[in-house]
Amino acid sequence: MAVELGYYTLSVEDLDRAAAFYGALFEWEFRREHETYLHVANAAVPMGLTAAGPSSQPNMYYSVDDVDAVIKRVHELGGTTGEVMESKSGRGCSCTDDQGTEISIWQPAPGY
Repeated sequence: MAVELGYYTLSVEDLDRAAAFYGALFEWEFRREHETYLHVANAAVPMGLTAAGPSSQPNMYYSVDDVDAVIKRVHELGGTTGEVMESKSGRGCSCTDDQGTEISIWQPAPGY
């Protein structure tokens, strides 16, 4: 099966202010997953807010079965990867392709 978008986040400066804004705007409900992360609990498309500073673009997470195998393949193809991060929702890391485009890969934990 081809890899598809599995999750995305909006990077914001202040999680609480962003939750108030987007909650009022879109009626999103949030579940705190980490001190720097809120999951949108009532949306069909899996998404969240991350306190990584404001950005004009969302961060796309591509859902993979084996994050370690994909990291190896990224390196074989001339790309680079960041540190693997683990959370309740699974394991993931940032990747940069051989032309400088950044994406993220995510291996969902059971139930995500």
